[in-house]
Amino acid sequence: RDAGKRMAVLTNKPVRMSRHIVEGLGVGGHFFQVLGGDSLERKKPDPLGVETLLREARAERTRSIMVGDSSVDVATARNAGIACCGVTYGFQPESLADPAPDLLVDRMEQFADWVLK
Repeated sequence: RDAGKRMAVLTNKPVRMSRHIVEGLGVGGHFFQVLGGDSLERKKPDPLGVETLLREARAERTRSIMVGDSSVDVATARNAGIACCGVTYGFQPESLADPAPDLLVDRMEQFADWVLK
């Protein structure tokens, strides 16, 4: 894992449940933060969650990407001024047509190829 790259979870689900899911999947160690819909005063598609995570990670907006499975995720990325990758598996992949993400993938390997270019 590259120390310069940091990942977080931003969801509209309640934070307590979201943290349990992340830990239950055994991937908690990959994320520096998990924010839920009740973590901040505004939910996605408001950019507050992304802006909070960017600040906490000391990340540059131009070097940040949101990965999501719905139009809400794409709108959140657009509202925050960051790139967005949509995944065709997940909660609402049919909604990814409008607004369209910068990249749409069927497998995360496709995302990795795009990022590493």
